[in-house]
Amino acid sequence: MRMLKSQKNKIFTLLLTGLVLTQMYQNCGQMGEFQTLDMSSMNLSMGSGGTTDMDHPAQKEVVLPTQKIQIGNRDYVAALLREVFTRSSGPIPNLEGLLNQWIINRGAQYGLGCNPYSSYSARDCGGDVANANLAYRTDDNTVRESFRIQFCENALGMDEGVNAILEKIPNRGAAPSAETAKQVYGLFYRGDGPSDLVVSSLLDLDRALAAKNETAFERWRALALQVCESPGWQLQ
Repeated sequence: MRMLKSQKNKIFTLLLTGLVLTQMYQNCGQMGEFQTLDMSSMNLSMGSGGTTDMDHPAQKEVVLPTQKIQIGNRDYVAALLREVFTRSSGPIPNLEGLLNQWIINRGAQYGLGCNPYSSYSARDCGGDVANANLAYRTDDNTVRESFRIQFCENALGMDEGVNAILEKIPNRGAAPSAETAKQVYGLFYRGDGPSDLVVSSLLDLDRALAAKNETAFERWRALALQVCESPGWQLQ
């Protein structure tokens, strides 16, 4: 009986030991499986560099919006200058010739395609019908500004050009003043009036010419030329 009880104890001990070992192996297997699944999840969610989600769209470079300043094309510039330099008795001498030379036939610099059917000679296209395909507007450029300044200097180089401006300034005195400077400015700049800084700059120019004993007429010419050559009145 004692031997039988001893064998039963040994069998029970072996069974218990086997059960414990089996449980331990199962726990180890579960731990290993958990770690493997975790690494697989990480590989799916991380890119080759370990930082980028492969399912996430690539980031695009942010481009800030830009806005270009719109300036008048050749029709706008020519129409405004034609109005400024036309007197009650008619346009100043050779006004249309100056406009054609420095503005209208310079579509590549000012913008606005020409009309090849405007005349048999395609005069509006300056002899080149390819100008019919020009953009409606162009960006400001140095060549354009040089042409415009040439027009101002030629138109105001004539006394008739100065008189055309003076005719449009009622109740003016012999020499420029703050009020008449604003009126000359308004002939070119349609809309808001000049700032105090602009008016004071024009009057400083007039005082400098007066100190050199320039005549009132020449001071008017210089003031009008300064405004005509400034580029801001082309903005739309």
